[in-house]
Amino acid sequence: MPLFNGTLFQIDQKEMMRYAGLSPKVKEFPQDAIDSAIREALALAEPRGIWQILPYDPENGTIGGAHPLTLTGRSILRHLSQAWSVGVLAVTVGEEIEKASDAHFKSGEYLQGLLLDAAATAAVEHLADQVDALIQREAARSGQHTVWRFSPGYGDWPVTQQPDFCRAIGAETIGIHVTDHAMLFPRKSVSAIIGISECSARPAPAKCRACGLMSCPFRNL
Repeated sequence: MPLFNGTLFQIDQKEMMRYAGLSPKVKEFPQDAIDSAIREALALAEPRGIWQILPYDPENGTIGGAHPLTLTGRSILRHLSQAWSVGVLAVTVGEEIEKASDAHFKSGEYLQGLLLDAAATAAVEHLADQVDALIQREAARSGQHTVWRFSPGYGDWPVTQQPDFCRAIGAETIGIHVTDHAMLFPRKSVSAIIGISECSARPAPAKCRACGLMSCPFRNL
């Protein structure tokens, strides 16, 4: 399975502000604090990723490979209904960013802690985009198309499948583990699946539109 030692040269400030729950239109917000958090995040990030393409049976919703997994949830099955293979991925920026963010909060530096946490979230999503692009290119070599990535917890795909899904990916190879509550550790990590088929790629909708959690503070429609 291919490993990906990613690079992070920049962090999207607009996305960072969104994850921090702050509007980018807030002009009075201190730019030096934003810049400082971005620099700290880039210095502390340890970007790692893993991905592979596995066979998929859309009739039974089963991912093949060394650790077969039958998916549950109408939304993920519908999302992969035309796929005969899938790209699976896991990425992380490590735990040092989280430790530094926690240290800021414990020291009463709440703004720095908030911004660093948001910068780390933006960073890991950017890393997932990079691995997503690798899977798209691999699929394109054989004339196939992909649909946008989908993670455990999206829609009604239960997050309780996270342990088995990460086992199928081999996420432990890059230091990602799953807690007893089905959460990823390090916390700034992402796992996802991408459908691959011979059908023309359909437009990627806003990912939030596929999720029924209307109260999510990061909902972006």
